[in-house]
Amino acid sequence: MRLRSTQITLGLVLAFAISACGGAAAQEPSEAQMKEAMLYAMNHPPGEPAGDPITITFFKKEACDSPTPKGYNCSFDVKVASANIGASMYNNIPGAWFYKDKDSGKWAMRPPF
Repeated sequence: MRLRSTQITLGLVLAFAISACGGAAAQEPSEAQMKEAMLYAMNHPPGEPAGDPITITFFKKEACDSPTPKGYNCSFDVKVASANIGASMYNNIPGAWFYKDKDSGKWAMRPPF
């Protein structure tokens, strides 16, 4: 009987540990949250007036590294469209840092340039 209770206890501890790891991974931004954060960052550059609107025609999340104090370093494929020829530089960005904004509670993207 003693052996069985030890196994049950060990099983419960492992189940909680696995669920805790899964919960931590769920905190990284989803593809939709990354797309929204990137769209906002492109159309609202800090210290600059908004120019021609930029749209995202294709966005595919690839992977995110483990979190750091800066946030999550995530890679993605993106294709943007705009009347502004300078917006095409975003097509060459392989990834960016995403973090949870403390004021709004939404995901934000750090400027890659």
